[in-house]
Amino acid sequence: MEPITIVYVVGTLGMLVGIPPALSLVGDEVGIDFDYLWAIPGIAALMYLLMAFDIGSVQFQGYHVPIPRYIDWALTTPLLVGYTAYVAGASRSATVGIALADFLMIAFGAGAVATGPPTQWVFYGLSSLCHIGILVGLYGPVRRSALNEPPSHRRLARLLLNYIGFLWLAYPLVWVFGPGLQWVDAAGIAVIITYLDVTAKVPFVYFIYRARKNFVQVQEAVPDDDLSETGASESGPAVAVTAT
Repeated sequence: MEPITIVYVVGTLGMLVGIPPALSLVGDEVGIDFDYLWAIPGIAALMYLLMAFDIGSVQFQGYHVPIPRYIDWALTTPLLVGYTAYVAGASRSATVGIALADFLMIAFGAGAVATGPPTQWVFYGLSSLCHIGILVGLYGPVRRSALNEPPSHRRLARLLLNYIGFLWLAYPLVWVFGPGLQWVDAAGIAVIITYLDVTAKVPFVYFIYRARKNFVQVQEAVPDDDLSETGASESGPAVAVTAT
C-alpha cells in the first residue's frame, strides 16, 4: 500500500470518530439547531475514502491534486464558520456573508492549484483576501454578537472562533510550500493537510457535543387533568429555560 493511501485511510478513520457524537444531536433535546453537524465529519470521511482509492485525483502542473479534498472543504468549511457564528448569536446576514466568503476562499484556492504561474498566484491572492474577510467577520461582528449571549454560549463561541481563527492560518502556508513553490511533495502535503483537517473538524464537533446541555430548552409540563379541569394552568404558560 502506498504511503499516501495509508495517510488517507487514517484520515478516513479519524473523521469517522466525529460522526457518532454529531449524530447523537439529531432530533435530540437541542432541536434542529445541530441536526446537520454530522455533515462536517461525515462528508470529510467520504471524501477521504475516495482519496484513499485514488478517485478524483488529477495532475495539475505535474503536481498530484485530489479533487475530493476541495469538494470536502467547499461543503464543510462553510458549516464550520456558520455554526461558529450561530453559537455566537450572529445575525443571519453576518452568518451567510462569512459562509459565502469561506466558499469563495475554497473556490479561488482550487483555481490556484488548477493553473500555473503567474495566474495561480492571482487566485491565491484572491483566496487569501477571502480568508482575511473571514477573520475580520469572525473577530468583528461575530465576536461582538457573542458578548450579548449567555456566559455558556459566549465561552463556546470564543473557543470555536479562536480554534478556527488560529488553526486555519496554517493552510495558506501549506499551499505556498506545497502546490505553490512545490518545495514539499504530494505525500508530505497529504500528511500535513490530513492532520490539520482531522484536528479542525473532529474536536470542533466534540466541543459542541460537550456543551450540548447549554442549548437544551426544558418545557415545564402541565398535567392534562389540570388543563381539563381549569382550562389553564394556574402557573400560566410553560416557560422555556436554558440549562447550564
